[in-house]
Amino acid sequence: MSLFNDMIPEVKELLLADRKKYPTRHEGIMKDLNESFLISDISVNTAMSLVEYFNHTDVEPESDSFVIKFFNAFGK
Repeated sequence: MSLFNDMIPEVKELLLADRKKYPTRHEGIMKDLNESFLISDISVNTAMSLVEYFNHTDVEPESDSFVIKFFNAFGK
């Protein structure tokens, strides 16, 4: 099961929109999401990218904390 399915739609949409623009980055993120069993297994680089995508959504984070935004990107 891919952690991609657990992400909120707003983050998925931004990630998929960048697929052609940044193919190597997209491939790395998707590989990490597909190979990780838990959110805590995701690499720091992927986590930073997902928080960056989250920051470009209209979703209000519960806190300005990086970790909270990271978990919010997965609806947690």
